[in-house]
Amino acid sequence: MSINADPFGLPDGGTTTTGQLVMSIAQSGSDNGLKCFETLVKAVCNTVDKPEEPRYRELRRDVAAVVQVDAVPACAMLLRRLGFKDMGDRYRLQYSGLRSSEVARFQCALNELEHCSDLVVRLAPAIHALGLHWTKPDGSSTFMPGPTYRERQQRDRDLLQSARNGGSWTGQTARGDLPSAEDEEDAQLQEALRLSMIES
Repeated sequence: MSINADPFGLPDGGTTTTGQLVMSIAQSGSDNGLKCFETLVKAVCNTVDKPEEPRYRELRRDVAAVVQVDAVPACAMLLRRLGFKDMGDRYRLQYSGLRSSEVARFQCALNELEHCSDLVVRLAPAIHALGLHWTKPDGSSTFMPGPTYRERQQRDRDLLQSARNGGSWTGQTARGDLPSAEDEEDAQLQEALRLSMIES
């Protein structure tokens, strides 16, 4: 079974995408953004790691980390999208558990942010535990939605350095030029399409 894990795809009944929520939190300039992401990742991981323990299926709203989540409306919405219901004084995981497709969209959206590479890696075991995997272009499976932001940045630096040093560029044209903007756009579109499909 395939699900659409495109973080910028609008879920049924949704008014905003997971990607938009993640980006709005990241761009808010608030120090709470990263802390909120860390809290959400911890909630997902705890729920998956210890499904039999009731204390990990509830988040009390008087706990400092959850207060921070509540202080950022987009983050509170992400928590609800992941499967936690607002019960007044606490959030409680819905009976059916985490929404696996939303966890995948969340991981994919975080993967676009420079400072969230570690969180993407921390979500990989949850993706596995939820019975999901990302399919690489070669057909193999992984629990990461492509290279992390840091890995992409390092690859770009390496390619640029190689080009400066007269090394070969795998995307060279016959003239040895760097890829055109059109080639880059095509490559980005192909990557986005690849990342938007996740199989379970």
